[in-house]
Amino acid sequence: MAAERVLQVFAAVAVLVFLVTGIVYLYLGRWTVTHQDFWLIYEVYFNHSWLESAVLKYYNHSLFFPTLLRLADLHFFHGDQEPLFFVGLALLFITASLLLIPIWRDKTVSLTAKSMSTLVMIVGNFWMGRSVITASGGFNCENSLVMAGGALAFLFLPKMSASGTGLLQPMLIVIFAGLVASFSFGAGVAIWPTLLFLGWCLRLPRYCIGLLIAAGVGTAVVYVLLPEAFSIPDSLPTTPTARVAFLWLFRLVGNPVSNAVFAWWPKEPYVYLVAYPSLATFTGVIGLALLAAAVVPRIIRRDIEKSSLEFTGLALVLFNILALLLVLAGRSGSKSISAAALPRYFFWSALFWTGLCLVGIARVDAKPRLRWIVYIVVLALPLMVFPAHRKNALYQRRVRTAAEYDAIGLINRVQLDEQQIGTLFFKGWPVEFYQAVEQMRLRRLDMFAAGFQDWIGLNQANVFGRRRKPEGLKGECTVAALVQCDNGAPAARVIGHAWKGSGLIPETLVMVDASGIIRGVARSSTISPLINRVFYLGKLNTNEFVGYIRDYNPQIQYGVLSTDNGILSEEEICVEPSS
Repeated sequence: MAAERVLQVFAAVAVLVFLVTGIVYLYLGRWTVTHQDFWLIYEVYFNHSWLESAVLKYYNHSLFFPTLLRLADLHFFHGDQEPLFFVGLALLFITASLLLIPIWRDKTVSLTAKSMSTLVMIVGNFWMGRSVITASGGFNCENSLVMAGGALAFLFLPKMSASGTGLLQPMLIVIFAGLVASFSFGAGVAIWPTLLFLGWCLRLPRYCIGLLIAAGVGTAVVYVLLPEAFSIPDSLPTTPTARVAFLWLFRLVGNPVSNAVFAWWPKEPYVYLVAYPSLATFTGVIGLALLAAAVVPRIIRRDIEKSSLEFTGLALVLFNILALLLVLAGRSGSKSISAAALPRYFFWSALFWTGLCLVGIARVDAKPRLRWIVYIVVLALPLMVFPAHRKNALYQRRVRTAAEYDAIGLINRVQLDEQQIGTLFFKGWPVEFYQAVEQMRLRRLDMFAAGFQDWIGLNQANVFGRRRKPEGLKGECTVAALVQCDNGAPAARVIGHAWKGSGLIPETLVMVDASGIIRGVARSSTISPLINRVFYLGKLNTNEFVGYIRDYNPQIQYGVLSTDNGILSEEEICVEPSS
């Protein structure tokens, strides 16, 4: 008993540490500007009514419920990505909570098993390997709505075995949850075969099974009939060989394990995932073998109602493997098998392994020797995945910083290079990108909502008036590169470091010429030195800023002033010309 109490304490501490680091890493690495698919999606919103925008399919996905959230964000918050991030984070919490409710209600397993299951659930949901999705408010709203809908359906599905009036409420909730999952993202359609299998194993009444079949078929029909806003160009082969399909599946399943292993090596894990795919293939085969071992006995016995812990694990395993099969159906035609290693798929495959761990914990809880082995492995899990947790967090923070710097380029109306466009959007699509940017600029959304672009070309006195005070501004900066404005005029990219006398880092700065005309704006990468040391091991620049000077003339002296809270600093940092 004392030994189990120690295990429970260690599990509680590990849950707290992983949860706190996961939340901090997600917040610090969140996308703060419009990115990737959403430039094109927003452009569709601008040209259609809210109802038309909601019912359209995007890249063959119905995004009905996430679209309502994004339209509300555009209307009430001017396209600010922060509200979407917090909604997505809340959905992540809701998903984990809904999955934990049946686990803690299970009276057939020990308190230690519940503690270990909670640890696995927190690691699976808040691991930064999933941050390509979870750090993006838009993507997280889509995918976490799917998982939250699935978790809600799993919670109420066993209650559909009731008869009479007690059946109606859980039945309606399950159908509603299935619809939310299905019309939030394409992978959500996997909820219906998952519910059918689980319902059959639960020995639900035939009319309940029939209702689930009808709901699934109805969803599929509606899905097919929904009009397309735009879709993926049909330029890739769509009928892969069996070998390629199996390799895709194995690697989709095994890549999270490989990512965690390769994170112990010096380079970024993704480099090794592409260079050494055999480990992902091997672990994928093991994962599918464990899936068969977990599911086949329950198909024969149909007794999954005995343990809600095992039921939750099986539900996660089935739902996420079916979601990966949908990915396989849509993506395995790619000429490059390395596309299977894209981190966006970790959102699903990490939860697949989470479900397998839950099934394992449930099945060994009554076997003293085996359960100790499993419990020790589970306790070691946070340590094993933490290097990947930290490395992915560091990568995501750097992506956020690069995106914010590129957004400053858009505010200053300079031409971004291909790499910069690739950070915010997709490489090779500059025309579509700038069309969407102009739409955002005209509507003063997202990075254009604050109106910094209106300052350029005005005298600083006309913008700030008498709002000036000493800030103790110090630093250094230099012209790092010569670029072009959108009208072909020369511009300069300025990089430097700045800090105030109080030790704070200025967030927004302006570039002025000798006559006081504002020629551009700059943004700094602000992060506490303490947080940098504790969470990122000091690997980030804490006071760097990047800005642009429009109509740059190397013969003119330029200066940089801070403008936080609408107050212009009296001190000025001189811009050094490029050497």
